Amino acid sequence: MGVLVQLRGTRVYRVALLPILLWLAWQASASINLAGGDRKQAQLNAVFVSQMFSVAMRACAWATAQEPYQRTDERLSSPSSQGHQEKAGSSNISTALWNAWDLLLNVRGVGWNWSRGLIFPQPAFETRSRTAFVLLSTVRFVIYALACDATLQGIRMFSPEEFSSSTGGSIYDPSLPPILQLLRCLCISALTVWMVYFSVECVYQLQAVLFVALLQQRPSQWPPLFDSPWLSTSLGDFWGRRWHQMLRQMLMTLGGRPFGHLFGRLGGIIGVFLTSGVFHVIELRSVTQGGNWLVVIGFFVMNGIGIVLERVWKRVYDRRVGGIWGWIWTFSWLALWGVPMVDNWAKAGRFGAETFPPEFKPTVVLVSFLQRYI
Repeated sequence: MGVLVQLRGTRVYRVALLPILLWLAWQASASINLAGGDRKQAQLNAVFVSQMFSVAMRACAWATAQEPYQRTDERLSSPSSQGHQEKAGSSNISTALWNAWDLLLNVRGVGWNWSRGLIFPQPAFETRSRTAFVLLSTVRFVIYALACDATLQGIRMFSPEEFSSSTGGSIYDPSLPPILQLLRCLCISALTVWMVYFSVECVYQLQAVLFVALLQQRPSQWPPLFDSPWLSTSLGDFWGRRWHQMLRQMLMTLGGRPFGHLFGRLGGIIGVFLTSGVFHVIELRSVTQGGNWLVVIGFFVMNGIGIVLERVWKRVYDRRVGGIWGWIWTFSWLALWGVPMVDNWAKAGRFGAETFPPEFKPTVVLVSFLQRYI
């Protein structure tokens, strides 16, 4: 499918292949258990199922593509042209085979025509040197791995027995006064968001190191994943630009366009977030057997409604949501609907799943190193 979407006149074949690919993705997700029944290692299932669902969504996007996918920089279209200019494109099979690997992993479409309109964050330290980029990304990987593990351990400290087990427990503590209980919930929720941020960045930096070092990709093919989401001054700014855009094309294909066709542009926004909610429900269920799917979907749908409210505000008052009040609005809305979802995660035992293998937990390795040599 990744090859066919680059060639003209292949839409019939792509549509014909779609049911087969969807069936294979479903069978793999339903039959393969990487955790081996150990719920502490269920995070492996989350990664695998997420990738299978991502492949299924991309297959839908490829099958319905109106025009062939093409590189915007033809120098990247073959392994032999990674270092110098060469006439190459996606019009021949050999080049399309090489490009298909990039399509499989390049979910934001960096360097492809189908990502037009998507703004990629600019790196703080830009370099064309592969060696410098690999070294810098390796340092980032280590830092993000430590930060991810540290935030998880910080979350578990609030309820060591419950949050460290696969049975889970609520983030609410009825024994505390209302103000302290609210602060507890907000702290746990904030740490959870940071944990997600660090874990996604950790995986991204590792991929960048491997693909630049081994496959000789260019540093420019790995722009920053996030754009300082903590500076967002509106929900549209947060979700549409500053948070990672890895699912953007897939969510638009499966949710945005169908709902937009039926209910208009604002309906398309709800469709995108509804589809995102379904994706995250599947990811949660791959880690735990519990969890209220309505809470997860509700979080994303309400964020879609929040963006719709921002559009209505602009139409009524002829100015966008922004500034300090926009920042307060954004994170108040995220907290309002985010705290119940984090509680749902906690009760489903999500915090009990290990992000790293026990023998390679970054915080444990760091503490052991410090105790031994300092």
